[in-house]
Amino acid sequence: MNPDVLEAIRTTYPGWRITRLGALWWATLHTAPDAAERALGVQHQVAQPSVGELVVALAHQAHLLSLIRRT
Repeated sequence: MNPDVLEAIRTTYPGWRITRLGALWWATLHTAPDAAERALGVQHQVAQPSVGELVVALAHQAHLLSLIRRT
């Protein structure tokens, strides 16, 4: 993994801790989702087999979080 790519992901999603453990890429929210966020499908941790799939999952999580923050 190119360190610049990893830094770009961390900069784009600053609320998440991004790591690779074994064969999976993990993202963990710094703050656990509250009940309203969980009801929308926000997850505390997301794991994907590739960094590209992790970015797609994080984009989806960011979208869900934006829905709750608009109301």
